[in-house]
Amino acid sequence: MTRKQRPTVLRAAVLATILAVAGCGRADSAQSDTGGAAEGAAAAAEATDDEAGSVIAVSATDVTSSAEIGAVTAANQESHFDTDDLDDESQVVEISLDDTSASSESGDVTVDGSTVTITTGGTYSLSGILSDGQVVVDAADSDDVTLVLEGVDITNADGAAIAVLTADETIVLLADGSTNRLTDGAAYVFADADTDEPNATLYSAADLTIAGDGELVVTGNYNDGIAGKDGLVIASGSIEVVAADDGIRGKDYVIIDGGTIDVDAAGDAIKADNEDDADRGYVQVNGGVVGITAGDDGVEATTDVLVTGGELTIDAGTASGTGRAIQGDVMVVVSGGVIDATAVDDAIHSNNEVAISGGTVTLASGDDGVHGDTLVTIDGGSITITDAYEGIESEVIAINDGFIDITSNDDGLNVASADAAATTEPGLVAQPPPGGGGGRGGAGGGAGGPGGAEAVGDHYIYINGGTTVITITGDLAEQGDGIDANGHVEMSGGVVVVSGPTDTRNSAIDYSGGSFVMTGGTFIGTNIDGRNSEGVGVGSSQASMYLTTGTTITAGTIVHIETTDGEGLITFEPANDYSVIVFSSPDVVDGESYDIYLAGTVTGGSATGLYQDSVYTAGDLAGTAVAVSG
Repeated sequence: MTRKQRPTVLRAAVLATILAVAGCGRADSAQSDTGGAAEGAAAAAEATDDEAGSVIAVSATDVTSSAEIGAVTAANQESHFDTDDLDDESQVVEISLDDTSASSESGDVTVDGSTVTITTGGTYSLSGILSDGQVVVDAADSDDVTLVLEGVDITNADGAAIAVLTADETIVLLADGSTNRLTDGAAYVFADADTDEPNATLYSAADLTIAGDGELVVTGNYNDGIAGKDGLVIASGSIEVVAADDGIRGKDYVIIDGGTIDVDAAGDAIKADNEDDADRGYVQVNGGVVGITAGDDGVEATTDVLVTGGELTIDAGTASGTGRAIQGDVMVVVSGGVIDATAVDDAIHSNNEVAISGGTVTLASGDDGVHGDTLVTIDGGSITITDAYEGIESEVIAINDGFIDITSNDDGLNVASADAAATTEPGLVAQPPPGGGGGRGGAGGGAGGPGGAEAVGDHYIYINGGTTVITITGDLAEQGDGIDANGHVEMSGGVVVVSGPTDTRNSAIDYSGGSFVMTGGTFIGTNIDGRNSEGVGVGSSQASMYLTTGTTITAGTIVHIETTDGEGLITFEPANDYSVIVFSSPDVVDGESYDIYLAGTVTGGSATGLYQDSVYTAGDLAGTAVAVSG
């Protein structure tokens, strides 16, 4: 027989006493808290980079992440660049730039006033100044051309500073210790009305590679700073780009393997925009240190954004008001590296799938921290969302490993249909009697809030491992839920900690008439009791407790739950005020009684609000509860 879980009400008279002496626990009641329910949380906080590509180990579903980094890379067009390309032993042709003219002894170089044209493949060394001129590469489409910049300053008032019109591949090699400057004008003069290229300060119609240990400063006053019509690879160098529109753009791909790159763009900072070929239009960051200030998107790809290494610092949307830090129309895959991103819109967004399996990711967003229209999979790494409207949002979220720390104004984790808001109808939400859904709720307000609940859909949150910490802020008049599933939650492992809302319209858990089934893992959450407050759902094989205090308990007041024999199960310090406690762990036994203490003190610190391997000095006993399973 399935039993409905009714709330256990802790004794209010005792609570009043505890609040009066909070932090002054009895010295003779000190006990070692082994933290059985919380073990592994601290270790998860030190999560190391794992390789991407694990299958979502979920119950009742065969959903699999398609974002294994090797598979995605193999499916994309291969990079044109090979390090052997830099070992060119051909004779070097010298080109001297001299204000409004230039000179070279090679017949493969023509000079017409201040325009220098290279017509044959080979290696060319450039030095000097062109105050109003241009270097053009117009070789055979099978030729490879290397431009060694040995300290150039090229300005073109009405066009690109360097324009590669025809070649197979061009390498711009920054000589060791050199500083090179390329600048264009605010208005270009084209050959005719049908021509709109070259349209960047450094422009290439062929595959383009930038390498070397020198410095390159690019100022794009007209449009883009660096643009390639094929693939663009940055292997090394110190590169600074300021652009009136996009900073660095490659049509087929942009690959960053190394270097120090600083981009300040009024449009997108780094972009790949091939919309016609499924294996192109991607951005891949494998190394380097990249700093971005973008008026619109920081990194934008019409197919995939892949981050396997390097350091990315992004501030996006400063001009458009809608910019995203990382936007991959098909996929965003993070398997390593360090990302520190701030965005006016979503920090990480994909129109399809986001997969994170490694790296250290810190995000602040005006909308979602991480958003995938169909699927977000987290298999490892460390993700900290310091500020967001919603933390992680998709139709399906699967958390298998890693450490996640979310601070959000609305929901921490949210699964719902992308067009749910458009179908939400106003009206009062019917409140089922206490006990429905394993706690107090049933059809909670969900993302629809008090004006109407979203319909339950085929949307799932799967939690199978890792540590997830959610804190709901008080920045909204109506706060969000810690976990909001306009569908279903299935938890089989891991640790979830929720300091939930302090208004009465939302909850630590809200599954909107769907389900929250626990078969494993540890969950503890708090919120202020209200019409939508819910606990672990019916059908769960793991026992749980739903506790109400009858009065508001101040944030920071410790919750400690132990067996009647004094064995500590969990010690938790909620970040928000609360009057509801929801707890479940593999150590909780159906039908057994447990003592609940509030206040007291605990040794040590905690990044999650959970304490393990610490000593808890108890306050007064607040009550005893019997655990039940669905």
